[in-house]
Amino acid sequence: MIRDEHAQWIIISGFTISIALAILIVLLNMSFMSGHQSSQAEIDFPMYRLRELYDETYTEVNAIIMQVNTTDDEDDTDTINTTMANFGLFISQLYAYHGQLVTTTVNTTMNDTGIMNITTLNVTITFDDGVTQYREHLRSEI
Repeated sequence: MIRDEHAQWIIISGFTISIALAILIVLLNMSFMSGHQSSQAEIDFPMYRLRELYDETYTEVNAIIMQVNTTDDEDDTDTINTTMANFGLFISQLYAYHGQLVTTTVNTTMNDTGIMNITTLNVTITFDDGVTQYREHLRSEI
């Protein structure tokens, strides 16, 4: 009887190589997925939307300040409140189309110093998209 065991070694080495390749493929796939998920977390952060919301609100507040400074009305606080209420309504509807909740609250106080009226405008911006919650306070004196 001749015992030839070379074929058994070839089969065992083939199984070993195939199992090692399968483990290597699984590890590579996991590393690619973790890299993709970490980069996706950076992309999903709504930094540009928050910056755009802040800039638009800041621009609107400055436009109101310029309007109040150029007119000589007695109802400056009413003008500020109605303009910011309309702005808040429109901006919340715009962001609601994208599934985000945005509210703007305005607090206007007027101090009469005798020489000139000083109006303080406090605006609170709140942003919530289910993942990111953001709150910003703007303060301006007219």
